Amino acid sequence: MTSEVSIYRHFGDQTQFAIVCAHEPFGSEPRHVFGRMCIRAGDKVLGDFDEPACMLNVTASHLQAVLEHLPQMDCTLFQEQSDALSWDLIDKALYLDDDRSTEEVVADSKRFSRYDFLTNGGESFDNSKSFIVRDGGSVRLLFKRGDDALESMKVEVGTFCAVVRGFLDWVDQGGK
Repeated sequence: MTSEVSIYRHFGDQTQFAIVCAHEPFGSEPRHVFGRMCIRAGDKVLGDFDEPACMLNVTASHLQAVLEHLPQMDCTLFQEQSDALSWDLIDKALYLDDDRSTEEVVADSKRFSRYDFLTNGGESFDNSKSFIVRDGGSVRLLFKRGDDALESMKVEVGTFCAVVRGFLDWVDQGGK
């Protein structure tokens, strides 16, 4: 499938924190936005911008849920916790198979699912797993691509929300 990229956009400052996307129109429903996207902070990149024809509405719905859960994410559990320890705690609770009972798995899912970021959040993020934790006035995005090393991005809550809202508004307007 080939198409021309009609609109290239970025929301935020790519050296600090930004959502980078491109709209690839396919003549579908006007509310369905197909394209490419990734999240950047300097040389750190979450998502595969080279993955074409992703339905960006899927990612938008995940990001909308993150904004809704953000006030409940300010958890002392992650304050002053290293990226690796935060990752291990969330990953174990949500994804690792261990000897927990069904009741424990359900309880962990209820407690920790709000920290899932864009794992299964659209085709651009298929090859990654990511979590978000809030430390007071900032959020940390923790992510791995395949077997790569753990990476993180730290951004002020206000900046994070403004960038995400800019992207959500763009998707709501049909990528225009």
